[in-house]
Amino acid sequence: MAKLSTVRDALGAVADTVGKGKSGIIARRSFFYRHGMTADKFAAQVNAALAKNNSSLRVKEHGEKYVYFKGGHTVAQGSHWWAILG
Repeated sequence: MAKLSTVRDALGAVADTVGKGKSGIIARRSFFYRHGMTADKFAAQVNAALAKNNSSLRVKEHGEKYVYFKGGHTVAQGSHWWAILG
């Protein structure tokens, strides 16, 4: 398994947060408006950033979480795209 700090460095410009989840490493990017962005596009950006940094990790699963806006939420609590790496 790749070191979490290495994955964070690789995804610094793509994801808002990178952490360990139950299923592996999870990357998230928050949104208020989508502006044409989708979970598929986010997964492609994550894969491209990992490939650019010669990482063997790739996106296993990805998706979108949408919730109504409430101020003060973390990225994981608010609307975001997510990708589980493996």
